Amino acid sequence: MAAPAAEVAPKQLLDQVERLTELLRDSYAVGYPKAALFKMVSPQKGEQLALTLFTIEGFGGGNSHTQYFALFSYATDDDGKRPQYTLLDVIPIGGKGWRVVMSLAAKLVRDAKTQVLEITIPTMEVGPDDAPNFPSKRSTVKLQLKNGRLVEVGKP
Repeated sequence: MAAPAAEVAPKQLLDQVERLTELLRDSYAVGYPKAALFKMVSPQKGEQLALTLFTIEGFGGGNSHTQYFALFSYATDDDGKRPQYTLLDVIPIGGKGWRVVMSLAAKLVRDAKTQVLEITIPTMEVGPDDAPNFPSKRSTVKLQLKNGRLVEVGKP
């Protein structure tokens, strides 16, 4: 299933990403909320997930940055009024001199037998002749949510 175009995140999800940023950054780094991307998807009937991509920059006081992909489950309280976003996992997915994710044009497939969720996201990778912030090689990143953890699969 292909994920729809990027969406505006609800406050509850933005709050979760802000908390993750605080946990993952060092004393110099800061989040870059303008670069955050969000999508709600339903890989199978009755299941809703929030895909998030966010950036933290300035680690160690420098000009580096890292993009993180976080996956949340979505539910509401018993009254159906208060949304709840529960973190499933977070993983670094891009950064300076490595690769960049420009959009969450993700494809999700859940294996009916194993229940493993595979997420494929288009990326641009830094090639041997590229400047660190100007990747030119089209690529994809494949992640699996397996045993409660996001893992990158198929990487060299």
